[in-house]
Amino acid sequence: MSKDAQVEQETTFERLPAVPHADVNALKALFKIALDKRDFEITQLVQRNNFFMIFQGVLFAGVMQSNHTKPAVTLLVCLAGLLISLFQTGMASGAKFWQEYWEEALKNIEKELLTHIHRTDESRRATWSLFHDRTAIYNGMVNKRLHSHNKSFMSITSWLVAKRFSVSRIPIYVGLSLSVIWAVMVFMAIDIDFTGISIEIKGFS
Repeated sequence: MSKDAQVEQETTFERLPAVPHADVNALKALFKIALDKRDFEITQLVQRNNFFMIFQGVLFAGVMQSNHTKPAVTLLVCLAGLLISLFQTGMASGAKFWQEYWEEALKNIEKELLTHIHRTDESRRATWSLFHDRTAIYNGMVNKRLHSHNKSFMSITSWLVAKRFSVSRIPIYVGLSLSVIWAVMVFMAIDIDFTGISIEIKGFS
């Protein structure tokens, strides 16, 4: 933060009414709850996604290693994989929703907390915000660090890191991709004759 911007911020804070310490303590408690909930959603997303991936891996291995003597079983396994991949997509999307909610809550609570601390603690004049929408600050900090470690092959990885791929969105993309794969396998396991309007379960040959 520039000196002029800091002076302007301090002047703005001085115009605000005094805030009881109880409000500051309440905001600190809310910030901790929101931070814990955000971390919980991210942790649970990873664990739940691993469960779905392992389950689908077992199903896929079973289909690939089967001798397909029972085509109906092969079709049912593919249908189960399709449903599980759709559930995986729904789970990841729901976790992403709540992560976004708690991060937005953290941003708002942090803003109020910094304002109130500035008014109640005379020893605090400088403020730092961790949760905000100023992407230029994020990019500048990370790019500076990446460039300081840039060595030969690291240039490609640095470029990928700078793209800021969403870790919490990738499980959604994975679930959608697996859904497409399972759907193709389902259609490969059946033989549809549109001329005679008949469906035959043939499995994989």
